[in-house]
Amino acid sequence: MKQAALIVLNYHDAGRTAALVRRVSAYTVPERIVVVDNASADDSFEVLSALSERGHIDVIRTKENGGYARGNNFGILHALKNIDPDVLLIANPDVSFDETAARALVQAIRLHPEYAVAAPLVRQGYNVWNLPAFPGILESLLLLSFNLDKKFIRKKILKASGNIIPVGVVEGSFFALSAKAFREIHGFDTRTFLYAEEIILARRLAEKGYGECVLKNIRYDHLHSASIKKRYNSSKAKAFPHFRDSFRIYNRYYLHTSELQNRIFDLVYCFGLAERKIFDAVHHVFPGKPL
Repeated sequence: MKQAALIVLNYHDAGRTAALVRRVSAYTVPERIVVVDNASADDSFEVLSALSERGHIDVIRTKENGGYARGNNFGILHALKNIDPDVLLIANPDVSFDETAARALVQAIRLHPEYAVAAPLVRQGYNVWNLPAFPGILESLLLLSFNLDKKFIRKKILKASGNIIPVGVVEGSFFALSAKAFREIHGFDTRTFLYAEEIILARRLAEKGYGECVLKNIRYDHLHSASIKKRYNSSKAKAFPHFRDSFRIYNRYYLHTSELQNRIFDLVYCFGLAERKIFDAVHHVFPGKPL
């Protein structure tokens, strides 16, 4: 019997994680849920362990916090070994989706094997962008240009005919993933800690002939990067070094960039860091204003 399993990765966010899991546990799809506590230093694991009393929820814990990629791989491998799902739903604790969305994603993966990843459109902001070559990586370092590009892509999606729209990359906050494809690419790249995971995932999938898609008529909510903001005190600049480190991995192992390109990357990174410091300063003065 085919089953879908939801993987939720927690780090110091047990309240939000538990709320999401309790809500989804009432759905008939997904049939199973795996909660991964990513070696939280607080009482998250103890709090979340109570969820396992519901029978179809497994609560497990990593030995150390290796980041998004390693933590999700840990949960997915547990699911593949103990549940054997054909579709994996990956969700951050700071998202909200209904059963209709979950069903639609699972159905899309099952009916369209050419797509290894399917996601709804997010109501807040943007969750789709192009699979970047080196110029796209430079663009992603700069807040304004990257967000304008994602805005343009969303407009194109909304104008497109049909519901299933092929895209380059979907954000890692909530999406469905083919278990077969996950096995073929050996999961997320665990050399990353934070950021670029979904881009590397899309690149690995593309090399195996798989695409990604969004369901234009399905939506979900995302309190963007709530756990990250909690850890870094809502500072974009403080988390940005992880962005640099992860994209250096993408550049080296997937784009095979030259020494000159690496120097250009580091220079543009400095501009991006300055941009985020300005953003943080303005946001500190005007905390209630959308930026």
